[in-house]
Amino acid sequence: MNYFVRAIRFEFAKIFSSREWWIIFGIVAVIQPLLALVEAMSLAQIGIHATPETYPGLAQALPPLDYFGFDVTPLGQAAIVVLGGIAGSSIFRSHELRNNLLCLNKRTTTFFVKLLTVLMGSIVVSFISIFITIAVTHIGLGNQGLNPLTLSPIAWQFIGYVASDWVLLSLLSFGLGMLSRNAIVPLLLMVPQVVGLGGFLAQKWQWSVYLPVAAGNLLFATPTDELTHDPVKGGLILAIWTVAMLLVSAYFFVRRDVGGRY
Repeated sequence: MNYFVRAIRFEFAKIFSSREWWIIFGIVAVIQPLLALVEAMSLAQIGIHATPETYPGLAQALPPLDYFGFDVTPLGQAAIVVLGGIAGSSIFRSHELRNNLLCLNKRTTTFFVKLLTVLMGSIVVSFISIFITIAVTHIGLGNQGLNPLTLSPIAWQFIGYVASDWVLLSLLSFGLGMLSRNAIVPLLLMVPQVVGLGGFLAQKWQWSVYLPVAAGNLLFATPTDELTHDPVKGGLILAIWTVAMLLVSAYFFVRRDVGGRY
């Protein structure tokens, strides 16, 4: 057990010394909340009950107060996908795999140490980022907003939904990165879905909801979104994608480059 714990500490040390990790953490923990603050201060000026009829500048009706701030979380969603892809592919850069196997002489152990590290790191980063974003949103709303520390049961529930979506997407991206041995593949396949393609496909193609990013969006769809809030369906579809990708990437990670067939 001490051997396994030391391996995890070693992985965390590599993550914390990574420049990419700190850049992404800055995006999700600083830039995203700042965007939420700017948006909230603008909404506070027009009033949280404004509608497109009373204020033509609005593209759609504002959601109920409990759901404010969640519309900016796709920025962090994209960043966490990038983080997972980098974590999965980094082991194949600069002879890192060779160094890892000198410390952990079993590929299965190496894979699960990496996976557990990404899981714990994404949980912490996701919760911190999303909570700060929602808290800052209600600070920006002033006396029209919720208490930024206690929030509301619905707000806390949706923080959990968004965090679950981020964690599963980061693991899915991690699996893709490890399977493809580079971070470009998860970025090309998943980031476009996060930044707009997923929403476009959802409008044009009903089966797009079974894609991982669109399925994850079902977890935290607000009452004013085009998607229907369905955390059970969305969570199950995204979990199936994630588990399947991790199993495939684990199989090929163990079998490749050791003389066996794959």
